[in-house]
Amino acid sequence: MKKFLFGASAAAALCMALVVPEPARAADFQVALKRLAVTQCSMTGSLLNIDPTTGNVSIDLSADIACYPPVVNAIANNATISITGPTTVGGGQTGTGTVNLQLNTGLSGVSNGVTCSADGVVASSVSVTQGWTTGTTLCTNCGPTATASVMVQNPSTTVTGTITFKAKCSYQDQGNANLQIVRTNIVSTPAVQVLPGQAPPPPDYCESVTELATPNGLTDAMRQTSGTVTGGTTPGTNIDFLNYTSVFGVRPNVYPPGTIDTAGYGFPGTNPTNVQFGLKRNFYISWKFRTPTASSYNEQGGAFQFIPGPAFTLASIAPCPGQFSTDANYPMVGFCQISGKGSDLPWKITTGTTTACKLEPGKTYYLNVIQATGVGTLTTPTCPSTLCSPKVNLIGNFPN
Repeated sequence: MKKFLFGASAAAALCMALVVPEPARAADFQVALKRLAVTQCSMTGSLLNIDPTTGNVSIDLSADIACYPPVVNAIANNATISITGPTTVGGGQTGTGTVNLQLNTGLSGVSNGVTCSADGVVASSVSVTQGWTTGTTLCTNCGPTATASVMVQNPSTTVTGTITFKAKCSYQDQGNANLQIVRTNIVSTPAVQVLPGQAPPPPDYCESVTELATPNGLTDAMRQTSGTVTGGTTPGTNIDFLNYTSVFGVRPNVYPPGTIDTAGYGFPGTNPTNVQFGLKRNFYISWKFRTPTASSYNEQGGAFQFIPGPAFTLASIAPCPGQFSTDANYPMVGFCQISGKGSDLPWKITTGTTTACKLEPGKTYYLNVIQATGVGTLTTPTCPSTLCSPKVNLIGNFPN
Protein backbone atom coordinates (compact mmCIF):
# COMPACT_ATOMS: atom_id res chain seq x y z
CA MET A 1 0.00 0.00 0.00
CA LYS A 2 1.46 3.40 -0.99
CA LYS A 3 0.87 6.66 0.83
CA PHE A 4 0.85 10.18 -0.63
CA LEU A 5 1.23 13.28 1.57
CA PHE A 6 -0.06 16.69 0.52
CA GLY A 7 -0.07 20.09 2.25
CA ALA A 8 -3.43 21.75 2.53
CA SER A 9 -2.46 24.49 0.08
CA ALA A 10 -1.03 21.96 -2.34
CA ALA A 11 -4.26 20.02 -2.21
CA ALA A 12 -6.17 23.14 -3.14
CA ALA A 13 -3.74 23.98 -5.96
CA LEU A 14 -4.13 20.56 -7.46
CA CYS A 15 -7.91 20.80 -7.22
CA MET A 16 -8.19 17.28 -6.01
CA ALA A 17 -11.60 15.82 -6.52
CA LEU A 18 -12.23 13.35 -3.75
CA VAL A 19 -15.08 10.98 -3.24
CA VAL A 20 -14.77 9.93 0.41
CA PRO A 21 -16.54 6.72 1.41
CA GLU A 22 -18.53 6.32 4.54
CA PRO A 23 -16.27 4.87 7.25
CA ALA A 24 -18.67 2.03 7.89
CA ARG A 25 -18.28 0.72 4.34
CA ALA A 26 -14.49 1.23 4.16
CA ALA A 27 -14.75 1.07 0.34
CA ASP A 28 -12.04 2.24 -2.05
CA PHE A 29 -12.48 5.66 -3.58
CA GLN A 30 -11.12 7.41 -6.63
CA VAL A 31 -8.57 10.23 -6.41
CA ALA A 32 -8.39 12.42 -9.48
CA LEU A 33 -5.28 14.56 -9.77
CA LYS A 34 -6.05 17.74 -11.70
CA ARG A 35 -3.93 20.60 -12.88
CA LEU A 36 -5.77 23.70 -14.09
CA ALA A 37 -9.01 21.73 -14.04
CA VAL A 38 -7.52 19.09 -16.32
CA THR A 39 -7.36 15.57 -14.93
CA GLN A 40 -3.77 14.30 -15.06
CA CYS A 41 -4.42 10.82 -13.76
CA SER A 42 -6.69 8.85 -11.48
CA MET A 43 -5.70 6.70 -8.51
CA THR A 44 -7.53 4.43 -6.13
CA GLY A 45 -7.40 5.29 -2.43
CA SER A 46 -8.46 3.31 0.60
CA LEU A 47 -7.94 5.70 3.53
CA LEU A 48 -7.84 9.47 3.93
CA ASN A 49 -6.43 11.27 6.96
CA ILE A 50 -6.31 14.96 7.80
CA ASP A 51 -3.83 16.00 10.47
CA PRO A 52 -5.76 18.35 12.80
CA THR A 53 -2.59 20.17 13.76
CA THR A 54 -0.89 20.75 10.41
CA GLY A 55 -3.81 20.33 8.05
CA ASN A 56 -1.76 17.88 5.99
CA VAL A 57 -3.81 15.41 4.01
CA SER A 58 -2.54 11.85 3.58
CA ILE A 59 -4.11 9.22 1.36
CA ASP A 60 -3.33 5.52 1.39
CA LEU A 61 -3.32 4.38 -2.23
CA SER A 62 -4.12 0.89 -3.39
CA ALA A 63 -3.64 1.62 -7.09
CA ASP A 64 -1.45 4.39 -8.50
CA ILE A 65 0.06 2.90 -11.65
CA ALA A 66 -1.85 5.24 -13.93
CA CYS A 67 -0.06 8.24 -12.45
CA TYR A 68 3.46 7.02 -13.28
CA PRO A 69 5.24 7.44 -16.61
CA PRO A 70 5.32 4.24 -18.75
CA VAL A 71 9.07 3.76 -18.27
CA VAL A 72 8.59 3.73 -14.49
CA ASN A 73 5.87 1.12 -14.72
CA ALA A 74 8.05 -0.96 -17.06
CA ILE A 75 10.90 -0.97 -14.54
CA ALA A 76 8.57 -1.55 -11.60
CA ASN A 77 6.89 -4.52 -13.23
CA ASN A 78 9.76 -6.17 -15.09
CA ALA A 79 13.21 -5.16 -13.77
CA THR A 80 15.34 -8.14 -12.70
CA ILE A 81 18.99 -9.11 -12.29
CA SER A 82 20.03 -12.45 -13.74
CA ILE A 83 23.25 -14.46 -13.43
CA THR A 84 24.65 -15.05 -16.91
CA GLY A 85 27.59 -17.20 -15.88
CA PRO A 86 28.17 -19.94 -13.30
CA THR A 87 26.12 -19.68 -10.12
CA THR A 88 28.86 -21.42 -8.13
CA VAL A 89 32.28 -19.76 -8.08
CA GLY A 90 35.29 -19.51 -5.79
CA GLY A 91 37.33 -22.35 -4.39
CA GLY A 92 40.97 -22.70 -5.36
CA GLN A 93 43.66 -21.31 -3.12
CA THR A 94 41.98 -17.99 -2.31
CA GLY A 95 38.20 -18.51 -2.58
CA THR A 96 37.91 -15.85 -5.31
CA GLY A 97 35.66 -15.91 -8.34
CA THR A 98 33.87 -13.81 -10.93
CA VAL A 99 30.09 -13.35 -11.10
CA ASN A 100 28.63 -12.13 -14.40
CA LEU A 101 25.42 -10.16 -13.96
CA GLN A 102 22.82 -8.77 -16.34
CA LEU A 103 20.37 -6.10 -15.28
CA ASN A 104 17.15 -6.50 -17.28
CA THR A 105 15.45 -3.13 -16.98
CA GLY A 106 12.14 -4.10 -18.61
CA LEU A 107 12.52 -1.19 -21.03
CA SER A 108 11.87 -1.75 -24.72
CA GLY A 109 14.61 0.62 -25.82
CA VAL A 110 16.86 3.46 -24.78
CA SER A 111 14.97 5.67 -22.34
CA ASN A 112 16.16 9.18 -21.59
CA GLY A 113 16.20 10.00 -17.91
CA VAL A 114 16.59 6.43 -16.65
CA THR A 115 19.73 5.70 -14.63
CA CYS A 116 20.46 2.41 -12.87
CA SER A 117 23.17 1.76 -10.31
CA ALA A 118 24.46 -0.86 -7.88
CA ASP A 119 22.69 -0.77 -4.52
CA GLY A 120 24.70 -3.15 -2.36
CA VAL A 121 24.59 -6.88 -1.73
CA VAL A 122 23.11 -9.42 0.63
CA ALA A 123 25.99 -11.73 1.53
CA SER A 124 27.04 -14.42 3.95
CA SER A 125 30.77 -15.24 4.23
CA VAL A 126 31.42 -13.37 0.98
CA SER A 127 32.85 -9.94 0.19
CA VAL A 128 32.99 -8.00 -3.07
CA THR A 129 36.52 -7.10 -4.12
CA GLN A 130 35.74 -5.33 -7.37
CA GLY A 131 32.90 -4.29 -9.65
CA TRP A 132 29.87 -3.71 -7.41
CA THR A 133 30.19 -0.70 -5.14
CA THR A 134 27.00 0.96 -3.92
CA GLY A 135 26.29 3.91 -6.20
CA THR A 136 28.34 2.64 -9.13
CA THR A 137 26.43 3.51 -12.31
CA LEU A 138 25.38 0.53 -14.40
CA CYS A 139 23.74 2.52 -17.19
CA THR A 140 22.63 6.05 -18.06
CA ASN A 141 19.68 6.65 -20.39
CA CYS A 142 19.31 2.93 -20.03
CA GLY A 143 18.22 0.43 -22.60
CA PRO A 144 16.85 -3.06 -22.13
CA THR A 145 19.97 -4.47 -20.41
CA ALA A 146 23.18 -3.55 -18.61
CA THR A 147 25.96 -5.93 -17.58
CA ALA A 148 28.56 -6.11 -14.84
CA SER A 149 31.41 -8.45 -13.97
CA VAL A 150 31.96 -8.67 -10.23
CA MET A 151 34.92 -10.14 -8.33
CA VAL A 152 33.98 -11.85 -5.06
CA GLN A 153 35.91 -13.69 -2.38
CA ASN A 154 35.07 -16.13 0.37
CA PRO A 155 37.63 -15.58 3.16
CA SER A 156 36.64 -18.78 4.92
CA THR A 157 38.45 -22.06 4.37
CA THR A 158 35.53 -24.22 5.55
CA VAL A 159 32.14 -22.56 4.89
CA THR A 160 30.43 -22.02 1.53
CA GLY A 161 29.17 -18.44 1.23
CA THR A 162 26.24 -16.93 -0.67
CA ILE A 163 25.67 -13.55 -2.26
CA THR A 164 22.89 -11.72 -4.10
CA PHE A 165 23.18 -8.32 -5.73
CA LYS A 166 20.84 -5.36 -5.47
CA ALA A 167 20.30 -2.50 -7.92
CA LYS A 168 18.08 0.53 -8.19
CA CYS A 169 16.84 2.60 -11.10
CA SER A 170 15.70 6.22 -11.10
CA TYR A 171 13.69 8.19 -13.60
CA GLN A 172 14.14 11.91 -14.06
CA ASP A 173 11.27 13.49 -16.00
CA GLN A 174 12.78 15.37 -18.92
CA GLY A 175 10.21 18.14 -18.73
CA ASN A 176 9.89 18.57 -14.98
CA ALA A 177 13.03 18.85 -12.85
CA ASN A 178 10.96 18.27 -9.72
CA LEU A 179 9.64 14.90 -10.84
CA GLN A 180 12.01 12.05 -10.02
CA ILE A 181 11.01 8.50 -9.17
CA VAL A 182 13.31 5.77 -7.78
CA ARG A 183 12.71 2.02 -8.00
CA THR A 184 14.77 0.08 -5.45
CA ASN A 185 15.01 -3.53 -4.33
CA ILE A 186 15.89 -5.08 -7.68
CA VAL A 187 17.56 -8.29 -6.48
CA SER A 188 19.53 -10.89 -8.44
CA THR A 189 18.39 -14.49 -8.65
CA PRO A 190 19.44 -17.12 -7.95
CA ALA A 191 21.83 -16.56 -5.07
CA VAL A 192 25.43 -17.26 -6.06
CA GLN A 193 27.37 -19.80 -4.02
CA VAL A 194 31.04 -18.91 -3.35
CA LEU A 195 33.16 -21.85 -2.36
CA PRO A 196 35.82 -21.45 0.34
CA GLY A 197 39.49 -21.41 -0.54
CA GLN A 198 41.90 -24.07 0.55
CA ALA A 199 43.64 -23.55 3.84
CA PRO A 200 47.26 -22.68 3.10
CA PRO A 201 49.67 -25.42 4.04
CA PRO A 202 51.49 -24.81 7.29
CA PRO A 203 54.88 -23.20 6.66
CA ASP A 204 57.73 -25.66 6.65
CA TYR A 205 60.43 -23.07 7.32
CA CYS A 206 60.73 -19.57 8.75
CA GLU A 207 62.81 -16.47 8.13
CA SER A 208 63.48 -15.31 11.68
CA VAL A 209 64.54 -16.86 14.98
CA THR A 210 61.75 -14.82 16.58
CA GLU A 211 59.18 -17.08 14.87
CA LEU A 212 60.24 -19.95 17.10
CA ALA A 213 58.10 -20.66 20.13
CA THR A 214 61.33 -20.89 22.16
CA PRO A 215 64.22 -18.93 20.64
CA ASN A 216 66.31 -19.56 23.75
CA GLY A 217 67.47 -15.97 24.00
CA LEU A 218 68.61 -15.55 20.40
CA THR A 219 67.54 -12.57 18.30
CA ASP A 220 67.86 -11.58 14.65
CA ALA A 221 70.51 -9.04 15.64
CA MET A 222 72.70 -11.90 16.85
CA ARG A 223 72.70 -13.59 13.44
CA GLN A 224 76.06 -12.95 11.75
CA THR A 225 75.42 -11.72 8.21
CA SER A 226 78.93 -11.80 6.75
CA GLY A 227 82.48 -12.78 7.56
CA THR A 228 85.80 -14.15 6.40
CA VAL A 229 86.27 -17.56 4.78
CA THR A 230 89.70 -19.16 4.46
CA GLY A 231 90.62 -22.46 2.90
CA GLY A 232 88.46 -24.34 0.47
CA THR A 233 87.83 -23.09 -3.05
CA THR A 234 85.94 -19.85 -2.31
CA PRO A 235 87.98 -17.89 0.26
CA GLY A 236 87.43 -14.19 0.80
CA THR A 237 86.44 -11.41 3.14
CA ASN A 238 82.97 -10.01 3.75
CA ILE A 239 81.40 -13.20 2.40
CA ASP A 240 77.59 -13.41 2.64
CA PHE A 241 76.78 -15.64 5.62
CA LEU A 242 73.02 -15.62 5.04
CA ASN A 243 73.08 -17.98 2.07
CA TYR A 244 74.69 -21.40 1.93
CA THR A 245 75.89 -21.15 -1.66
CA SER A 246 77.91 -18.00 -0.93
CA VAL A 247 80.27 -20.11 1.19
CA PHE A 248 79.97 -23.62 -0.23
CA GLY A 249 79.38 -22.83 -3.92
CA VAL A 250 76.59 -23.76 -6.32
CA ARG A 251 76.29 -27.39 -7.33
CA PRO A 252 75.02 -27.77 -10.92
CA ASN A 253 72.10 -29.94 -12.03
CA VAL A 254 70.36 -30.07 -8.67
CA TYR A 255 66.89 -29.26 -10.00
CA PRO A 256 65.09 -30.38 -13.16
CA PRO A 257 65.57 -28.22 -16.27
CA GLY A 258 62.80 -25.65 -16.60
CA THR A 259 62.12 -25.34 -12.88
CA ILE A 260 60.82 -21.82 -12.30
CA ASP A 261 61.77 -21.32 -8.67
CA THR A 262 65.52 -21.91 -8.51
CA ALA A 263 66.25 -19.53 -5.62
CA GLY A 264 68.44 -21.12 -2.98
CA TYR A 265 69.28 -24.20 -5.04
CA GLY A 266 72.91 -25.29 -5.26
CA PHE A 267 73.21 -27.54 -2.20
CA PRO A 268 75.41 -29.40 -1.39
CA GLY A 269 77.81 -27.09 -3.23
CA THR A 270 81.27 -27.38 -4.75
CA ASN A 271 83.50 -26.31 -1.83
CA PRO A 272 83.91 -29.51 0.18
CA THR A 273 87.00 -29.33 2.40
CA ASN A 274 88.81 -27.12 4.89
CA VAL A 275 86.16 -24.38 4.85
CA GLN A 276 87.19 -22.21 7.79
CA PHE A 277 84.98 -19.29 8.74
CA GLY A 278 85.20 -16.46 11.24
CA LEU A 279 82.45 -16.80 13.86
CA LYS A 280 82.02 -13.86 16.21
CA ARG A 281 81.60 -14.37 19.93
CA ASN A 282 77.91 -14.18 20.98
CA PHE A 283 76.76 -14.60 17.36
CA TYR A 284 75.35 -17.50 15.37
CA ILE A 285 75.51 -18.32 11.67
CA SER A 286 72.54 -19.61 9.65
CA TRP A 287 73.23 -20.54 6.03
CA LYS A 288 69.99 -20.90 4.08
CA PHE A 289 69.68 -23.54 1.35
CA ARG A 290 67.14 -25.58 -0.60
CA THR A 291 67.56 -29.29 -1.14
CA PRO A 292 67.84 -30.66 -4.70
CA THR A 293 64.81 -31.98 -6.53
CA ALA A 294 66.69 -33.62 -9.41
CA SER A 295 66.08 -37.37 -9.52
CA SER A 296 69.83 -37.99 -9.34
CA TYR A 297 69.74 -36.77 -5.73
CA ASN A 298 67.06 -39.20 -4.56
CA GLU A 299 68.43 -41.03 -1.53
CA GLN A 300 71.66 -39.01 -1.75
CA GLY A 301 73.55 -38.81 1.51
CA GLY A 302 76.38 -36.72 2.88
CA ALA A 303 77.70 -35.22 6.10
CA PHE A 304 79.11 -32.05 7.62
CA GLN A 305 82.24 -32.66 9.66
CA PHE A 306 82.74 -29.88 12.19
CA ILE A 307 86.19 -29.14 13.59
CA PRO A 308 85.40 -26.36 16.07
CA GLY A 309 88.70 -26.14 17.88
CA PRO A 310 88.73 -25.63 21.65
CA ALA A 311 85.26 -24.03 21.88
CA PHE A 312 82.19 -26.16 22.56
CA THR A 313 80.07 -25.90 19.40
CA LEU A 314 76.48 -26.64 18.44
CA ALA A 315 75.35 -27.23 14.86
CA SER A 316 72.02 -28.16 13.30
CA ILE A 317 70.09 -28.47 10.08
CA ALA A 318 66.74 -26.91 10.89
CA PRO A 319 63.71 -25.18 9.33
CA CYS A 320 64.53 -21.87 11.06
CA PRO A 321 67.62 -19.73 11.49
CA GLY A 322 69.12 -19.95 14.96
CA GLN A 323 67.24 -23.19 15.72
CA PHE A 324 69.32 -25.78 17.56
CA SER A 325 66.54 -28.02 18.90
CA THR A 326 63.00 -29.02 18.05
CA ASP A 327 60.33 -26.37 18.57
CA ALA A 328 56.54 -26.28 19.02
CA ASN A 329 56.15 -24.02 15.98
CA TYR A 330 58.73 -25.69 13.75
CA PRO A 331 59.49 -29.27 14.80
CA MET A 332 62.82 -30.77 13.83
CA VAL A 333 63.29 -34.38 12.82
CA GLY A 334 65.69 -36.42 14.85
CA PHE A 335 69.42 -36.67 14.17
CA CYS A 336 69.63 -33.08 12.87
CA GLN A 337 71.66 -31.48 15.68
CA ILE A 338 75.09 -32.13 17.19
CA SER A 339 77.17 -30.58 19.95
CA GLY A 340 80.67 -30.93 21.32
CA LYS A 341 84.21 -30.14 20.24
CA GLY A 342 84.18 -32.21 17.08
CA SER A 343 81.28 -34.13 15.54
CA ASP A 344 79.79 -35.19 12.22
CA LEU A 345 76.28 -34.23 11.14
CA PRO A 346 75.13 -36.81 8.55
CA TRP A 347 72.15 -36.06 6.28
CA LYS A 348 70.16 -37.78 3.56
CA ILE A 349 67.82 -36.43 0.87
CA THR A 350 64.82 -38.72 0.96
CA THR A 351 61.05 -38.94 1.31
CA GLY A 352 61.36 -42.11 3.31
CA THR A 353 62.93 -42.91 6.66
CA THR A 354 66.57 -42.57 7.64
CA THR A 355 68.81 -42.57 10.69
CA ALA A 356 70.58 -39.49 9.32
CA CYS A 357 69.14 -35.96 9.28
CA LYS A 358 66.25 -36.23 6.84
CA LEU A 359 66.17 -33.56 4.11
CA GLU A 360 63.09 -33.61 1.89
CA PRO A 361 63.53 -32.70 -1.80
CA GLY A 362 62.80 -29.06 -2.60
CA LYS A 363 62.43 -27.89 0.99
CA THR A 364 64.25 -25.01 2.62
CA TYR A 365 66.59 -25.47 5.57
CA TYR A 366 69.32 -23.66 7.48
CA LEU A 367 72.73 -24.95 8.47
CA ASN A 368 73.15 -23.34 11.90
CA VAL A 369 76.36 -22.97 13.91
CA ILE A 370 76.96 -21.36 17.32
CA GLN A 371 79.64 -21.66 20.00
CA ALA A 372 77.73 -21.79 23.27
CA THR A 373 77.51 -24.01 26.34
CA GLY A 374 74.27 -25.75 25.41
CA VAL A 375 70.82 -25.61 23.81
CA GLY A 376 69.30 -23.98 26.87
CA THR A 377 72.20 -21.55 27.27
CA LEU A 378 72.77 -20.30 23.75
CA THR A 379 73.65 -16.83 25.03
CA THR A 380 76.53 -18.20 27.13
CA PRO A 381 79.49 -18.18 24.70
CA THR A 382 82.37 -20.63 24.63
CA CYS A 383 84.54 -18.75 22.14
CA PRO A 384 87.42 -17.41 24.29
CA SER A 385 88.00 -14.31 22.13
CA THR A 386 86.00 -11.90 20.02
CA LEU A 387 86.37 -14.17 16.99
CA CYS A 388 86.82 -17.91 16.60
CA SER A 389 87.45 -19.88 13.42
CA PRO A 390 85.65 -23.22 13.26
CA LYS A 391 86.24 -25.44 10.27
CA VAL A 392 83.79 -27.63 8.38
CA ASN A 393 84.27 -30.31 5.77
CA LEU A 394 81.56 -31.50 3.40
CA ILE A 395 81.76 -35.26 3.06
CA GLY A 396 80.17 -37.24 0.25
CA ASN A 397 80.26 -38.17 -3.42
CA PHE A 398 77.71 -36.09 -5.29
CA PRO A 399 76.38 -36.19 -8.87
CA ASN A 400 77.78 -33.71 -11.37
